[in-house]
Amino acid sequence: MNSTNRKFTTLRSFNQVLLFFVLLFAILYYAKSFLVPVVTSALFAMLLVPICQKLEHWGMKRGWAAVLVVLVSILIIMAVLYVLFSELVGLGGDIVVIGKRINVVLDETHAFITEHFNVSRIKQKEYLQKQLSEWSNAAGEVVGGTVFSIVSLAGNILIVTIYTIMMLIYRKRIKWFVLQLVKRHAGYDEVGHAKTIVGKITKVSSLYVGGIFLVVLILSVIYFTGLTLIGVRNALFFALLAALINVIPYIGSVLGGAIVVLYTLITGDSLTTSIIVAIFFAAVQQLDSYVLTPKITGGNVKLSPLFTIMGLLLGGMVWGAAGMILFIPILGICKVIFDNVDLLKPYGHLIGD
Repeated sequence: MNSTNRKFTTLRSFNQVLLFFVLLFAILYYAKSFLVPVVTSALFAMLLVPICQKLEHWGMKRGWAAVLVVLVSILIIMAVLYVLFSELVGLGGDIVVIGKRINVVLDETHAFITEHFNVSRIKQKEYLQKQLSEWSNAAGEVVGGTVFSIVSLAGNILIVTIYTIMMLIYRKRIKWFVLQLVKRHAGYDEVGHAKTIVGKITKVSSLYVGGIFLVVLILSVIYFTGLTLIGVRNALFFALLAALINVIPYIGSVLGGAIVVLYTLITGDSLTTSIIVAIFFAAVQQLDSYVLTPKITGGNVKLSPLFTIMGLLLGGMVWGAAGMILFIPILGICKVIFDNVDLLKPYGHLIGD
């Protein structure tokens, strides 16, 4: 009888855990439009807390300090985006060259297929026109989606700005609320421990997010210098693009390099430039993997590569590209909590490096 009750209790506990995860990810998925700005604002606020505290120490009121810090940060981000889009407009001059190269490749492909597979050019063009018609319809949807995304981005920037300012202003009230919950459910003796955990979470998040921005800045300079010396046109655009994409761990550096290599293959006169660019990005990737990221951000969020990749994939499934970026610091915050709660320490050891 006791054995049967024990099995039933174990099964019920398993079902409760399973139901918890199902509800958690359902909420994360369906509340994406609400949660992504909130989480982004929270991480952004944690990054700006030290600067805000410094201004308050110099005598500035908390509200004005929060508004000043957030607005200056947003202006810097908008300036980077302006430069990126300005360079993208300048890239339009290469469209003619890219079109000619594509025509040459198509002619060579037509000749190869006709020679080796005995398919006439007329049939090839009919098939190609059919595919282009389908692609144009899909492109129309993509353009419409892009316009909607730009409008959504502008709205999200405004929301994130307001949220971040409010979180910086009311950060002590939020901390007090968390400590009161701990006091009520775990007892007064755990309040001091909870303060330590909250402090560590704020510090880890601030250092990690700040480290990401620093890595992006360093890589932008390295990429711009290298691509300029190699002779790649629009070096500033590709340097900023590759550095920003590098924010996505593991995947970003490869994707950024692949874009530049593909561009040089299409617009370049020889294969040599593309090979040099590929070698350059491979070298910078090694520098980033073994020097920059471990020294700047790796010591702040010590996560195992296995759970980092799992976090990337899970974040991409739940929140898309935003999730691939946000889930890593969220996982780091979870690790800080796990490491400081005795009951959860095995989980912290599991996901740690």
